[in-house]
Amino acid sequence: PGGNDGFLDELWYCSPAYSVIPYVPPLWDIFKNDLAAFAFAVIDKALYLVGGLRRSPTRTYARRKCLEWVLEHQEDSGDWAGIFPPMHLGLLALTLEGYTLEDSPVRRGLEAVERFAWQDQDGKRVQACVSPVWDTALMAIGLCDAQEPCSSPKLTAAISWLRTQQNLGPQGDWRIYSSQSTPGGFSFEYYNAWYPDTDDTAAVILAFLKQDPTSASSTHVSLAVEWTLGMQNADGGWGAFDTGNDKLFMNKIPFSDMDSLCDPSSADVTGRILEAFGLLAHIAKKQYVMPKLLERMQAASDAAISYLAAQQEQNGAWYGRWGVNYVYGTSNVLCGLVHHTHNSSLAQSLMPRGAQWLCSVQNPDGGWGEQLHTYSMPERAGLGVSTASQTAWGLMGVLAAGSDGGEGRSVRKDESIEKAARWLIDRQTIVKARDSGNGGDTGTWEEKEYTATGFPNHFYLAYDYYRHYFPIMALGRCVRYLEQRRGVGL
Repeated sequence: PGGNDGFLDELWYCSPAYSVIPYVPPLWDIFKNDLAAFAFAVIDKALYLVGGLRRSPTRTYARRKCLEWVLEHQEDSGDWAGIFPPMHLGLLALTLEGYTLEDSPVRRGLEAVERFAWQDQDGKRVQACVSPVWDTALMAIGLCDAQEPCSSPKLTAAISWLRTQQNLGPQGDWRIYSSQSTPGGFSFEYYNAWYPDTDDTAAVILAFLKQDPTSASSTHVSLAVEWTLGMQNADGGWGAFDTGNDKLFMNKIPFSDMDSLCDPSSADVTGRILEAFGLLAHIAKKQYVMPKLLERMQAASDAAISYLAAQQEQNGAWYGRWGVNYVYGTSNVLCGLVHHTHNSSLAQSLMPRGAQWLCSVQNPDGGWGEQLHTYSMPERAGLGVSTASQTAWGLMGVLAAGSDGGEGRSVRKDESIEKAARWLIDRQTIVKARDSGNGGDTGTWEEKEYTATGFPNHFYLAYDYYRHYFPIMALGRCVRYLEQRRGVGL
């Protein structure tokens, strides 16, 4: 306590011999394989040998600056970034600095962790995070795609709540690399003013526009678009939380936080932003949107399409950073590109190979599935037991390619669409009216697999609503696609 012990030997109180376990391979092995990692490992070893520089004249100052940062970034609610890892590490840091359980930062931090806990017949455990903005936006998109009346009370209430979640305050570490950008992004969680992300922001824009196209000229949408434009990377793509945070050599340090210290561009996020920009540009043909904003969106979209062209795999797929894996990435990209094929020959040229890859990995039962180990074994891309969320992603990707017209439509794609839709229809679980509490039969899908990604090769998530709103989106879009094909039914 009080900073006198800067180490975690207490973790091994019962087994002190384990306190010297090496956390990196032997230096010689690192030297043979990676010189950057070798340099970081040598520095880390040197710091250990000199006792972590505990007698350094700058140590007190460095600890004070770290403590100030931790306290500044704590939300009034007690959360740090709205996710468990920084929350429990923040509490550890404060207690090591001498804070007690009665002190406000620790007390509020513990209350925040407690809000993540849930209890059922298997006991009590803590979730990694909660995702209200993400889930609400995607559920709203799903309901709109399923032709739920835009004025329905529940959909209207969801959109109204989303408007209250826009981050317009002075906080935000995104300002470090994008200091001139206007705030307007949305975060994933309830309490996270410091780290809005582009993926949530794009999803919220889509939800606003689908529920009410006249919102295209609203302040909420324009601010969200302005902020997103300011977050674009030099390579044309978007990361999730930062711009220009792509110094991947930082992942070579021994404590590289699951190889995710950086936030480079990703195809799946870029695809969703292209979808949001494309829909807004389409609505702007009938609804006024500031011309300068449309021009900036067009320039950003052109750069993003070039980025996606460079990222397409040889087999036609795209990597999925935040969902498992190539099925997710390819679906997001195709759903984005389809909005730009009318004015981008490059976008049009990228879609057929992506759709062909999706069709090639569709399971015989009509669904799609992909396993977590594809992050370390990309040769297994697109292979796995069919799941509801991944089948929905695959179906939406093929629908996007088919909706493009011209080369987009083919007998093979239509067969793929029919098989996938049939898979989702046949596997819907019906909840009878007496059990649902909603006055009528309801339906959902079962899914035990993990299909969301926190940190590839390290940390994966299971969103309980993925099995519900993604199939709703896919089937709703399928119905619209078939209606455009002169009312052909399933």
